[in-house]
Amino acid sequence: MTQIVILSHKNFIVKNLESYIYIIIYIKYVIKSREVKNMRKRCFRGNNEGDVLGIPMYLIIIMIVAVAVIAAVVVMIPKGTRAMNAQVTTNALLAEDPGDDGGGEFTFGDSYTIWVKVTTNDPRADPIQGATVTLVGAGDAGHGKTLDNGSAKITGIRPTLDANINEAYMTLTVKAAGYDDFVDDTAVTIMRLG
Repeated sequence: MTQIVILSHKNFIVKNLESYIYIIIYIKYVIKSREVKNMRKRCFRGNNEGDVLGIPMYLIIIMIVAVAVIAAVVVMIPKGTRAMNAQVTTNALLAEDPGDDGGGEFTFGDSYTIWVKVTTNDPRADPIQGATVTLVGAGDAGHGKTLDNGSAKITGIRPTLDANINEAYMTLTVKAAGYDDFVDDTAVTIMRLG
């Protein structure tokens, strides 16, 4: 084993070749860390020599801040929704004669099927597929989904009118992804005849 004496950085005395290699690595590390410190100092003083891939550091910082601000603004923008229109196309008026029951509570004798057409609320009136259509009121409720042509079938509607009530309404509610909810409080009219 050879003994080497180095009188450089902090006057190390090296006993063998392996230690000498470690010292060289340490000296390179110290020199590199000083260069990094000097680069940081130059960069924040407005010197364009502290750059990454040829772009001055202050421009990189400005770009990072700008991207963060744009991302925050994009997150705050509400998701766009469109309006839709719905119309009862079959059995918008249900009327029956209670017979001898007169003005007491009256449940209709027949069960009705109601068709609803759901379209976009624009000049094109495109049908909306997969919308959930619900009818509620007059002691009954029903629901359905729209088909490819935008129509929904709600079956088994058998309304009830309370005593001394001759007219009531069923509320139509339509919900579809990407659209504002549609509500019509008087979509189906229920009437007691006689």
